Amino acid sequence: SGPLDGALAAAANEAAGNAPGEAAIEAPLGPCEVEARGDVVVSVDGAPPRRLRDGERLAFASGERAVAYLAVAGGLDTPVVQGSRAVLVTAALGGRALRRGDVLPVGDRTARAPRPPVRPPAPPPEPAPLLFVPGPHLDRFPPGALAHLAATGFAVSALSNRVGVRLDGAPVPTGAGRLDLPSPMVRGAIEVTSDGTPIVLGPDHPVTGGYPVIGVLTLAAQGKLARLRPGQRVRLVPVG
Repeated sequence: SGPLDGALAAAANEAAGNAPGEAAIEAPLGPCEVEARGDVVVSVDGAPPRRLRDGERLAFASGERAVAYLAVAGGLDTPVVQGSRAVLVTAALGGRALRRGDVLPVGDRTARAPRPPVRPPAPPPEPAPLLFVPGPHLDRFPPGALAHLAATGFAVSALSNRVGVRLDGAPVPTGAGRLDLPSPMVRGAIEVTSDGTPIVLGPDHPVTGGYPVIGVLTLAAQGKLARLRPGQRVRLVPVG
């Protein structure tokens, strides 16, 4: 699992004085409000660190991005499951989604050397160009399917989540439909459903999948896609 937007989460952590991979609060789309229990230092999306006094509240939101991150100096001392503090809600690993009233423990608050604010990655232009490597199941698609995918503009669907980002647009031509056997999946894989809908797998993707994969997004493209809100447009660009 892990953060939806790893670069943005790392920016928040580094500005708070943490290692880039410390656990942080991920807030998708809507606003989020936190209250300090004791004095803490926080950063949102790499902004200059701010000290919250005991009982002080802070509201933040993702703004023009799809997600925002709140990092706390010392990190969040949440349970480590299989070497990670991330929460995989779909598999009930590491906990659950946060609810009103939850209290999160903070790790070692030993004074750290102040760090300059970190410039967060900017939202990509529209339509956002997303580079992908074709394959591995091109033989499951009719001739011209890859060219159709590259020539068609898509929009991020409101039905998207951490498991996968659905792309709305003209259906991609499909051939044999589902795979004969489940195939291993990776983050960034572009599955195409039986009705021609592309789904880009996210950090909470299943281990295996039954739909053919027409391509896999590059790491940079995965980061771009993670910053896009529903309705924003993308353009898939094959490389290699």
